[in-house]
Amino acid sequence: MFKLCIFVSVCAALVIWHFDSLGNPRLENLGEGTFKIFSTERISSPLATRQDLGFAFVYRTCSSKAQKLRDKFSVIDGEAITLDNFKSPNRILKELGYQYITSQSMGGLFVVYGYSGRGRNYITNGNTRINLQIAIRDGIVTVGWPVILSSF
Repeated sequence: MFKLCIFVSVCAALVIWHFDSLGNPRLENLGEGTFKIFSTERISSPLATRQDLGFAFVYRTCSSKAQKLRDKFSVIDGEAITLDNFKSPNRILKELGYQYITSQSMGGLFVVYGYSGRGRNYITNGNTRINLQIAIRDGIVTVGWPVILSSF
């Protein structure tokens, strides 16, 4: 019984470590990389550079500053990370606890879509909900929720 309690506690800690209070994944836990927050909210912060996309702002920083930057927002419409090191889509889905939905390959681009049932942000494709997108081009991996809201 004691071993079961420890196992459950460790699993709960991993879930908390990988998701914020709204159930959205903490992408920075996937590894080092360029982290982006997409928001309609305009803030100034020495933690990140800001770019106006016309429909929202994108704030870029390194993954180690992601949580400090996230804390400055009241509205986050999406997040993405471009990883410094390659990680397979299957490993990413498993680490974040997402279910594989579908994938597609277009030229040199491979895209995987997943869904977790957690988080408030998702898109619908027909009757299928999607709230994670993984794109790989030339060995560069970008992961975003609910989808990647910028180029990849």
